[in-house]
Amino acid sequence: MTVIQDSRAFVTPLKPFQVDAVRNAEMILGGCLSALEMIKDSPTAGADRARVIADQGAILFEAPTGTGKTLMLGHVVSALSRKAKIIWLWFAPFSGLVDQASRTIRTEFAGVRQRDTLFDREADDARSGDVYVMSWASVAVADADSRKVRSTTETKSSLDDFIASVRRKGFHIGVVIDEAHHTFRRQTKALSFYREILAPEVTIMATATPRDADIDDFCKVYGIPRLRRTSISRQQGVDAGLIKRGVKVAVFKVGADVAKLVDFRKTALRQGIAVHLKLKELLSAYGVVPLLLVQVDSTDGTIEETKAHLKTLGFNDDKVRVHTTQEPDPALIDIAADENVEVLIFKLAIATGFDVPRGFTLVSFRTARDVDFGVQVVGRILRVDRRLQGKEALPEALDYGYVFLADRDAQSGLANAALRINAIRDELASVGANVAVAVIGDQPAAAVHVPKSGQLPLIVPAEKGSSAEMADAGEEQLVAGIQSELLDDWQLDFSPKPEPTATTPPSAAEQAIRTGIFTYPLRTDTKAPANFLRAVVSLDQDALLSDIVARFDFTDELLLKAQQTAVQIVMEEVEIFGNRKDSPETIRADLAQHEVDAMAQRALIAADDLEVVDTRELNRCLIAAFKRAVEARGIDIFDTEGKLLMGLNKILALRPAHLKRAISEAVSRHTVAEDAAPIPAAITGFAALEPARLNLYRVFPDDLNSWERAFAEYLDDDTTGTVEWWHRNPPRKPYSVGIPLPGQPDFYPDFIVGVKDRKRGNGILLAETKRDINDEPGNAQEKAQVEHPTYRKVMMLYWQDSRQWVTVEYDEAHDKNELDRILRPELMSAY
Repeated sequence: MTVIQDSRAFVTPLKPFQVDAVRNAEMILGGCLSALEMIKDSPTAGADRARVIADQGAILFEAPTGTGKTLMLGHVVSALSRKAKIIWLWFAPFSGLVDQASRTIRTEFAGVRQRDTLFDREADDARSGDVYVMSWASVAVADADSRKVRSTTETKSSLDDFIASVRRKGFHIGVVIDEAHHTFRRQTKALSFYREILAPEVTIMATATPRDADIDDFCKVYGIPRLRRTSISRQQGVDAGLIKRGVKVAVFKVGADVAKLVDFRKTALRQGIAVHLKLKELLSAYGVVPLLLVQVDSTDGTIEETKAHLKTLGFNDDKVRVHTTQEPDPALIDIAADENVEVLIFKLAIATGFDVPRGFTLVSFRTARDVDFGVQVVGRILRVDRRLQGKEALPEALDYGYVFLADRDAQSGLANAALRINAIRDELASVGANVAVAVIGDQPAAAVHVPKSGQLPLIVPAEKGSSAEMADAGEEQLVAGIQSELLDDWQLDFSPKPEPTATTPPSAAEQAIRTGIFTYPLRTDTKAPANFLRAVVSLDQDALLSDIVARFDFTDELLLKAQQTAVQIVMEEVEIFGNRKDSPETIRADLAQHEVDAMAQRALIAADDLEVVDTRELNRCLIAAFKRAVEARGIDIFDTEGKLLMGLNKILALRPAHLKRAISEAVSRHTVAEDAAPIPAAITGFAALEPARLNLYRVFPDDLNSWERAFAEYLDDDTTGTVEWWHRNPPRKPYSVGIPLPGQPDFYPDFIVGVKDRKRGNGILLAETKRDINDEPGNAQEKAQVEHPTYRKVMMLYWQDSRQWVTVEYDEAHDKNELDRILRPELMSAY
């Protein structure tokens, strides 16, 4: 066999670990090709071919981005092309990476010839080592116009016919699949083309994102019982100087009260640029200009907004390029080498496979937490530029890539990506064959499976009526016998039973048992009213608004908030491969005015939960009051209506509790009592309830949680005579006692208690039990301050150590609830 080779030498020498991986793959796949040559005249050649290919015809390279997967693939292709006649189809996952792969093949590998898929489809011109680079989209789509390479023209045969023609001329077909995890996932046409048209003798796959489930699916469909894997660890790439030591991911932390007001995109971009400029200064000694990658999301206008921010930070349009699916840059591959370009803005289009060794810093606005995507994003900044490889005593900062995330939750995707990359361990694929080529006597060679013992099997067909068949029949009889016995044991009588006849009317208890409905009538021997009083807000709108504005005091502290443009936040940095956290750093972050305006509107809308406040009129009144306050203090920066509104919005957004308190105080002064609906004459249920001595229905309700039940028992066990009766106050019933609570649903205290000798509230006390006396939204703090127009202040109680009840009082100085005193029954009278 004559193999035509290029006279070019290899450009990039292989590292020792790469040499081992290439030789390992060459041994396995070369063995496959040799075995196929031996069995080609076998009477069972078709089946034998399938066995050999399934056992030795596919290998997977698992290696982090930057460790030279493409280089190793090309060397394997070159080596095999010298051993056998073979035509190669090299698949890139996306069309944008076809040029990149083609350029590498043209410049790096001897013994191979890069061919054009549209024009070089003549079988007579084929030679071993020809490589056709394409994307799956060019061959595996339904639209014929989109897969022109598979169409026959007047001058060129289709790719399908070309494959068949070169096979007839004795060529094998080899397939290279880069980024293999993208290939067959949800792509039935790609799988069909691979299996039915290409039917390759050898397949070389590579991935930086190993997903066992996808690989297993591929092996199952193509009948590969054991895929040969060669795995290369990240540390191998680091030790060889091919990839950086690690990646530092920065996220931003800020208090929940202002988190939504910070412009995290601008903050991430500013911090990313600061690092980019420091690296640029360090890299100038080595003749390298770093590339800053900015990954934007799909929000309308985000690219234009990012370019505007970059311009204010010193990056003019000639230093910035954009590449998206909607706006592709035709010279994307050249950007990697064009050091006049310092910033590349992208969405998803370059996240997979784009080779950019001078990339050091990535700023991401996206919220993606997907691990696969994290692996690809990290891969863009892992490589070490060739100009830095082998350099000694590099500054430590150049050993790392840097990622700045506008969304801190996206860190999980990158952290898990690091875990997946770290999980790849060094391993060479097994070269042992599970299928051997056997020559027996003067028969043609044939392929047979080799068991673990290493002995070739002697296969004797089983005869009819063998012991195995008899055993199966015996087992079926045994199962049938067991099932029959079980049916005999269960003789159930489903005949109707006569209804019992009653000679006397059933009692209430008997009726409950018969119907399943239990009824508990309202007591009539207490002083409890037939209707309780609920609190509602007065409808005098002008008086209410005037009171709210009067209580909204524009203090000096609030006026400073109106002038604030930034806040202090914490930046945390984690090296994701070593899982090491650096010391946090306090930085300045701009406020996002559009978020400030949105939060201010939400604060105003929250005031309308009671549907008694005209929020538009309230906003107008607050702007007028704010204008008077700034003029009185000689503050002249709010000289337009727009600036006044922006200043007020900052106050409302940064101090929402101030408006909430003013409304709460005003509403409490404008709250009146009115009759609720009569309480039910009885309660019913499908289960018997436990008896209670002082409850208005003489039972403990079944909707009490653990601490509410404990307080109900406390009331019921009173021996001082202080508690005359008690009632569970259910929420949102027409007969319940509710109290308006600005910014929240109405407040329904847990219990209504009749208290002997209580002078306030017509002898009625409202009680609320709390498991958490200072919750994050501030609900408990609000409830501790509220008063009912008639029943007065609600008694809030805490079940301390599940042992004793303690009253809770609001501490205005610290804006939180505090435990006050142990509850005694007589305290309820004077409360």
